[in-house]
Amino acid sequence: MSTGHYKHDNFGKIVIRTQVGIALALLLCLPLANFWFPSAYSLKAGVHGLSAILALVVGTYLTHRALPLIKGMHVNLESLRRWLLVATLLNLTGAISGNWIYMRYRGQDGPRDWILERVPAIHNVLMEFKEFVSLFPFPLMLSATALLYYYGLPMQTRRDLCRFVGITILVSWSFLLLGFVVGLVLAKLRFV
Repeated sequence: MSTGHYKHDNFGKIVIRTQVGIALALLLCLPLANFWFPSAYSLKAGVHGLSAILALVVGTYLTHRALPLIKGMHVNLESLRRWLLVATLLNLTGAISGNWIYMRYRGQDGPRDWILERVPAIHNVLMEFKEFVSLFPFPLMLSATALLYYYGLPMQTRRDLCRFVGITILVSWSFLLLGFVVGLVLAKLRFV
């Protein structure tokens, strides 16, 4: 007995979109709270947190768009180009704001000194790792975006390029996720 193919009905789509909206709103409350934190660096921390979370959310969405691309399925490349451009700009904003707040991190009596004093092993592993991993997503997303804009919509017939773009998106997302998690751990240890 066949159960047939499951199709999302309108109610199902509304429920899913509502859940995503609520989850995103709650997730964005994390960095938005930084804007009101009693610190001289609350603006820098808020901008960096907001750009990091948005970059991760858009990057996660792009992983779902990348899997069909890797499998060779038909993908709306026009939409994918726009989403990749947004992800690239968010990654650039995250990198710039991360360097902006990094000055305070390494400054005198900053979180780096506090962490080195109390748990040096965590700093030597986590932060040194995060410094490099967090910078990888921007050039990866930029290369995928450049390929999509350079080859245009006829790229759909080039399976090698489609796979390269899809794999680049997945690798970029993995670096985004690693950098985000380590950043949350460091922020939990000591806020700037």
